[in-house]
Amino acid sequence: MNGRILPALSGAILCGTMLLATPAFAACETDNLPDEMRLAFISGAQEALNEHGFNAGPVDGKMGSRTRSAIRSYQRAARLPVDGCATQGLLDHLNFSQPKVYGPGARR
Repeated sequence: MNGRILPALSGAILCGTMLLATPAFAACETDNLPDEMRLAFISGAQEALNEHGFNAGPVDGKMGSRTRSAIRSYQRAARLPVDGCATQGLLDHLNFSQPKVYGPGARR
């Protein structure tokens, strides 16, 4: 019996260690862009999200918790993969998708 417990326990410890090393959120493709480009993506997303009724907070180009939460809410409402990242694909969807997706705070 001890011959089976030790490998199982070792596997559980290894899996737990791997989970602890996992970041709280996945890195976004925009994280590696030059500052000006990243600021433009985030500002554009904030502006469009606010216009669609998803409260992203002030348009300041900073990826804060309110902006990330608004992105995730929009992605869920639009049935997109939810990653909380301000990407070109997100901006395109916000600006060009039909029908438009609006949140509860939208002024249409």
